[in-house]
Amino acid sequence: MKLSIGYFGSPEHSKELLQMILEAGIQVDFVVTNVDKPVGRKQIITPTPVKVLAEEKKIPVIQSVKLRTDLDAQKSILSYKSPVHVVYAYGSIVPDNVFMDPKWGSINLHGSLLPKYRGASPVQSFLLSGEKTTGFTIQFLAKEVDSGDIISQKSWDVALDETTGSLLQTITKEGGTELIRLLKTLEETGESWKSSPQNAKDATHCQKITAGHRPINWTKQAMEIHNQIRALYPDPLATTEFRGKKLILISSFLPNPTEGIVPPPSETKPGSFFLYQKKRLFCLCGDGNLLGIDTLQPEGKKPMKGFEFFNGARVLNGESFT
Repeated sequence: MKLSIGYFGSPEHSKELLQMILEAGIQVDFVVTNVDKPVGRKQIITPTPVKVLAEEKKIPVIQSVKLRTDLDAQKSILSYKSPVHVVYAYGSIVPDNVFMDPKWGSINLHGSLLPKYRGASPVQSFLLSGEKTTGFTIQFLAKEVDSGDIISQKSWDVALDETTGSLLQTITKEGGTELIRLLKTLEETGESWKSSPQNAKDATHCQKITAGHRPINWTKQAMEIHNQIRALYPDPLATTEFRGKKLILISSFLPNPTEGIVPPPSETKPGSFFLYQKKRLFCLCGDGNLLGIDTLQPEGKKPMKGFEFFNGARVLNGESFT
């Protein structure tokens, strides 16, 4: 049989999965995505990346402020009678009558090893936790968010320099490859996917990422601060202050003992920072360990290396991040 799908998604990584699906030759009947929103300092009304790709490929687009109560949008979706719905980072709740309609079900690619990290920010929450092993889950949609039966999972260990941005790329590539395999298998065999129920007792839920997660507290452990910086990249980005102005912390690193011991600063106050070997900026954290600041962005300026900031700021003795 020739399989077709309806696709639900909004951000850049969801667009990348849609591109993979189209390149695999799978027909996409329609796309459901979030409404156009103001973006940037000038608040320019901007469509989602998924909408941009769909319009480029001449795929019908359905948008709704709140799909759960938008009967016209629901009616439009159901009129296509697609045998499968695929959801990846749509950003809104899909109502029961919509996800239960397709013959073969509605499936979701989720960026964690369910039942851990149910919710909208699984990758950020995983990195903030400091855990080492993650992966993706492909599951059936269910009434309770991310509680559906599991069709497929894959896990791997995550490096200390992984960020939300890089990890999402891996999840999209690996998860997309598996999702396409599942769709192709269904197309060839006409047999429903096997699945297993989740153990609700093991379920954990995502943190809601807010502006309150952005400021760095230098009294925390170096590893905890490093996890915060990489979890918040590329959005919303961690921040600190220097001389009363905001600094965005883009990337950090933990000192590598094999490259030699970095001597601690003379200052003992958490947030104190110094330049080592002229090109590496280190900051003292609350546990007495150092955190390397690779790239940062002063308020109103372009991103720069830590040593460039230090040299340009002409840092005085006793000054620190706050």
